[in-house]
Amino acid sequence: MSLTARQQAIYDFIVEFRRMHGCSPSIPEIQKAFLIRSPNGVVGHLLALEAKGYIRRSRRGSRQVDVVKENPALAQHSALFNLPVFTSVPGEADAPLTARGAEACVTLDRSALGFRPRPGTFVLKVHGDAMKQAGISDGDLVIVEPCQEAQAGQIVAATVAGNTLLRRLSRSRGRWLLKSENRARPEATPRSEAVIRGVARLVLHRLD
Repeated sequence: MSLTARQQAIYDFIVEFRRMHGCSPSIPEIQKAFLIRSPNGVVGHLLALEAKGYIRRSRRGSRQVDVVKENPALAQHSALFNLPVFTSVPGEADAPLTARGAEACVTLDRSALGFRPRPGTFVLKVHGDAMKQAGISDGDLVIVEPCQEAQAGQIVAATVAGNTLLRRLSRSRGRWLLKSENRARPEATPRSEAVIRGVARLVLHRLD
């Protein structure tokens, strides 16, 4: 049986969550990811997915969803992706970014992205105007693919002294720097003081 767009998005979220974390999301995690007001709303969608044969709900544990029709081809070519949104990310390079720690989740269509996000891809909400000349403004959402290294000229998300920054990686006089893109604030941070968490791939601009 075919799924509605909402059911498909929730099913894809469950499949991707299992792939990334080795277990199914809990009802509160699904509720938070899709901004559903009550747990009963999530249960309604899960019951529909179960009735259509896509999942099986277990009575044990809080992560009570087993995928029945986990179709690799379907997951590979799904048009929708659910990405967690953060305003700050952990400073440790090996600290996982999970949907549980996200402030929200956005659902995006592949046609809008232009690429298939790698596992661990996240969205960083921008604060401040440090990247103004790069066309990135306060309130924009930046899609970041995870990595710990980057090339000169790339814009990266990095943690510096507990703060998450978006900066351009550059090399000047033999030194690697993270530089702002605002002529009024020509800030630069030594690469050695930062932990790079990923490379910016796409900017979603806020509409005033």
